[in-house]
Amino acid sequence: MGFAVERWGNGPERIVLVHGSLSVGTGAFSEQRALADRFTVDVVTRRGYGETSPIARVDIAQDALDVVEVLGDGAHLVGTSMGGVVSMNAAGLRPDLVRSLTLIEPPAFALAADHPDVRRVSDAMKRHWREADGIGDHAFVTGFVAALEMEMVLPDPLPPALANAVRNLITERPWKVDVPIGIVADAAFPKLVVTGGWSGAFDAICRRLADLLETDLHVLTGAGHGVQKLGPPFNSLLTRLVEHAASPLDGVVP
Repeated sequence: MGFAVERWGNGPERIVLVHGSLSVGTGAFSEQRALADRFTVDVVTRRGYGETSPIARVDIAQDALDVVEVLGDGAHLVGTSMGGVVSMNAAGLRPDLVRSLTLIEPPAFALAADHPDVRRVSDAMKRHWREADGIGDHAFVTGFVAALEMEMVLPDPLPPALANAVRNLITERPWKVDVPIGIVADAAFPKLVVTGGWSGAFDAICRRLADLLETDLHVLTGAGHGVQKLGPPFNSLLTRLVEHAASPLDGVVP
């Protein structure tokens, strides 16, 4: 098994958490440990991250298959950033195993390429990748953060785990990733889309996602791209979704 899973809690409903490009599972979702008081929480660390074996390049399709394996006979699925793209692809493969799907600012740029903010950020990322050959890990991730129009202080030198994540990031093409929007939209499980209100581009992507999935868009400000880092506000939103999915009432997601 090339990926890793850490389990918190042993509640009757199970939640699977999938991290993004610049973190590992337990780092991205440290504030969700509190959910273990009432749920079983399986925190995925994707192939090539943390203490898993190195990879030549990020493979979203393989990551999605890994998540399907973690879903087992069914679970609630949460993905942040690129983990949201992975989670959507997993849900597209096996919608029957997904009890609910929560997406936190997935970089599904292609879905909203007609929006000027999305197009501007996509173009900035393309330029950065085109011009960044051989510039070093710190310079690459600094340029990536600037292309996203994100404020983030990065240590120099980068800690080993982050440097490893950056080397994985170099193999990605965030503006090109695909998601099975039709399958996910048609699936019966409830969906939740959450954005941090800090970025015109990510707000537009999440608004488009919410429209296509026919669900509400929730805006939780104060933690930028890592909305789940807010802890209680996000955890409460997720808890309501999980409890609704376990005991649906009138088909309405609160």
